[in-house]
Amino acid sequence: MIVSAKRLFQVLVNFWKQIRSQWSSDPVERCRWIKFPATRQSRSEGKKDQLARAGEDVAAQYLVSKGLTILHRNIRFPEGELDFVAKWQKTLVFIEVKARKSEKFGKPYHSVSEQKQRRQVAMANRFVSICRLRHVPVRFDIVSIVFPPVFSPEQPPEIEHIENAFQVKDLFSA
Repeated sequence: MIVSAKRLFQVLVNFWKQIRSQWSSDPVERCRWIKFPATRQSRSEGKKDQLARAGEDVAAQYLVSKGLTILHRNIRFPEGELDFVAKWQKTLVFIEVKARKSEKFGKPYHSVSEQKQRRQVAMANRFVSICRLRHVPVRFDIVSIVFPPVFSPEQPPEIEHIENAFQVKDLFSA
């Protein structure tokens, strides 16, 4: 089997990044290489799933442009799915993405109920426990995306990023 020099270089660079990250003094960076169960790639391709996938792709580009480092995407737990786990400076950020075609039934972020927030916290707890990151500050964000009726480069989707959308203490104080 012949491997091109370019491909070999790419493999070596990725290997070096992984080694450097695994031995990093930053525990969040080391967590990047832990393998988590991902949502099955063969998710049904209904219109709702296509919209969700498109929303996650747009959100990923947006978050990276804002300086966040995406560590994991679509992690599956018994409680549900974490859309994104990212790093912002020294903070671990759990991000829920909601996408809609219109605001007919309200803003997309309105659909993140208190029950959904509790599930997010439970999954975040599980993630933090697996990665041994109990001492790392955590926040929960929501990225709300409304796609235009006809998608075109001239009319990009409307993106609203709500940082610190909810607090853990708010959910368990009631």
